[in-house]
Amino acid sequence: MVAATQTTTQQPRKITWAEIELSAAKKRTIQDVESGGPAYLVIHNKVYDVGQDTGFLAAHPGGAVVISQIGKDGSGAFEVFHTANAEAIMSEYYVGDLAEAEPTTELTKDIDQLRDTLIKSGAFESSKLYYLGKLIQLLSIVGLSFAIIAKWGTTSTLAVFVAGAILALFWQQSGWLAHDVLHHQLFKNRNYNNALGFVLGNVFQGFSVHWWKNKHCTHHSVPNVHLEDPDIDTMPFLAWSEHALELFTDMKDSDVAHFMVAYQPILYFPILAAARLAWAVSSLKYVFKGLVRDPTYALAEKATLILHWAIYLAATFTFCSPLRGLLYIFVSQTFCGILLAIVFSVNHNGMPVFTRKAASKVNFYELQIVTGRDVISTPFSDWFTGGLNYQIEHHMFPTLPRHQFHKAQPLVESLCKKHGIVYHKTTLWTGVVEIVQRLASISRLASKVRA
Repeated sequence: MVAATQTTTQQPRKITWAEIELSAAKKRTIQDVESGGPAYLVIHNKVYDVGQDTGFLAAHPGGAVVISQIGKDGSGAFEVFHTANAEAIMSEYYVGDLAEAEPTTELTKDIDQLRDTLIKSGAFESSKLYYLGKLIQLLSIVGLSFAIIAKWGTTSTLAVFVAGAILALFWQQSGWLAHDVLHHQLFKNRNYNNALGFVLGNVFQGFSVHWWKNKHCTHHSVPNVHLEDPDIDTMPFLAWSEHALELFTDMKDSDVAHFMVAYQPILYFPILAAARLAWAVSSLKYVFKGLVRDPTYALAEKATLILHWAIYLAATFTFCSPLRGLLYIFVSQTFCGILLAIVFSVNHNGMPVFTRKAASKVNFYELQIVTGRDVISTPFSDWFTGGLNYQIEHHMFPTLPRHQFHKAQPLVESLCKKHGIVYHKTTLWTGVVEIVQRLASISRLASKVRA
């Protein structure tokens, strides 16, 4: 690894924002960064080079998510994702100081103080019994699904349908627990979290850990930022903002795109039904195309994904007749797509979407708040969404354990009132209605653009 460091006898180089922003030009992929010269990002007024010949992307546990912060002040993203010793590790890539140091905003100071308050109260300590209970719940759900098809898989279509829906619920709830451990909410030792993540993600769901981390951490880094957040990169199927309509000209078949967007309020739920299978296929492609760069992890990814599909298909066609087996697969895949995607959608869809330029002018934490939607806490919403109904709090403190979100929520809402930041909170149903209304408004706008 080639280090990009300053010697102690030299005065730190002063680097301007013009240089930093220029270093980000045409750097959208790992290949771009590793072959395109310097790639600067700023953390607490210090400038780091993660570009060509530094070896940073190969060494970074979070992979390509750092690309979303090149050419920017990545202080906020750095704070929410990393442990206290990470800044010392980054010293290997330090190349200078920001030419004009920027003062810490009052909002950031208050959030730092809030984080300290939560730490001192023990809120960042997880309950191992709580998470053990969640794991037992998962095993009970999948056990029930398999027990039903073992008894009635060759004789009852209704039983197979119900069992498929139960398996869909198992996958959804596994997704929430995998999400928790891969955000390092459970153990202080991140290796333990990653190991459990392979069980909950790859084996239980068929979703690659590395594929998910790359996609999901980038979303956290730039939520609802057009052309940067992968969670709103859904054209030609769904357009979440007027900015997405600009992509019509880049579509190979713009007529199909225009049709999909014109009817997206109606097609929304059928599209959700296909989401889980689409993600599973995307995950397989990511792993088997060699995008996991560490050989040991790549082997673990392949083995655990193969194990998932082997168990799933073996159980299906051992216990079910061929046609009922196909029904079991269809119901489990489509129901899970809806169960997962409804929660994902309510988290951010229908909330403000920013261009890159507009987002660069917004405080990192404010961006997390105004692009998120909390769902009012009830026993059902807490369970059904896996705690993601506290979406704003989760984005501000990703390592805060799920069962502690309720402690942070009133403090965050109070902080937002103090700083005049919109804090949006609804019921689950109202959130879904808001999403469909946004899709309808974009659909109407698209018809005017085409006319």
